[in-house]
Amino acid sequence: MPEEKPKSSYSNPLVDVFKQMQPATTANPFLGAQLEQFWDTQEKSLKEAEAFAQHWFERRHEAVRTALEAARSASAADPTDPAKALQSIAEWQKHSAERLMADAQEWFETVARCAAFAAETEAEAVEKTIDDVASTAKKAGKSSKSEPV
Repeated sequence: MPEEKPKSSYSNPLVDVFKQMQPATTANPFLGAQLEQFWDTQEKSLKEAEAFAQHWFERRHEAVRTALEAARSASAADPTDPAKALQSIAEWQKHSAERLMADAQEWFETVARCAAFAAETEAEAVEKTIDDVASTAKKAGKSSKSEPV
């Protein structure tokens, strides 16, 4: 009787997870559309997040520049006329509130577009999967009828 090799006591949880997933993914050729849909949605969502972040940073840079201008204006104002200094600060605060509203609006639009990507591509993936299953079933039905038993 051949000797069994001792099993390694080392276990990698990540490798174990992939080993558990392997039969499901290799046994089911219909997952291709779902996997493609998932990664397509990821790519589109990342592009949307990148655009949002870029615009957010642009607004933050503008906030810093205008805050410096407001501080300079307030400090250069006539000390006997504090209203002028307060007006500079109030103007900056008004534009800061507008920037915050722009942040919120763009964020909601970004999330809505990402949700739409996911829904649209999921519907396409389901349709493709159904077509693939129907095609495979049709082929299986034809080949079993055409071969004598």
